[in-house]
Amino acid sequence: MSPRPARAILVFATLVAGCASLPPPKAIEGLASLAGTWRGRMTGPTGSAPVLLTIQDDGSYHGILYVEPTYREIGGVISVIGPGRTRYGGTEGNGTVTLHESGGRRVLRLVRDGGGGGARLTPAP
Repeated sequence: MSPRPARAILVFATLVAGCASLPPPKAIEGLASLAGTWRGRMTGPTGSAPVLLTIQDDGSYHGILYVEPTYREIGGVISVIGPGRTRYGGTEGNGTVTLHESGGRRVLRLVRDGGGGGARLTPAP
């Protein structure tokens, strides 16, 4: 097998393992529990880019998405719409929000409606 397909298989396996390693989602009781600065990667139809988001107590958020060679401001709001149902809407689309916690580690996932992107974020140090 040539190095190129082997590398693609390794990347795919790493992504699948990373997604599978998240614990089940935890109910988001209040938006204040998400307040703070989060960092990670946002993916979309054109690729993947680093992102830094600041979420306020009321669920509004703003941030910076680094799409090489420049930064782009993004923003929106997260809303709890019912027990176990949290959504986001903003400049990067609409979708669901889930919070995963295990062993003191928190991961916030934003999954775009219809697929095609989202974000995986952890609290910024």
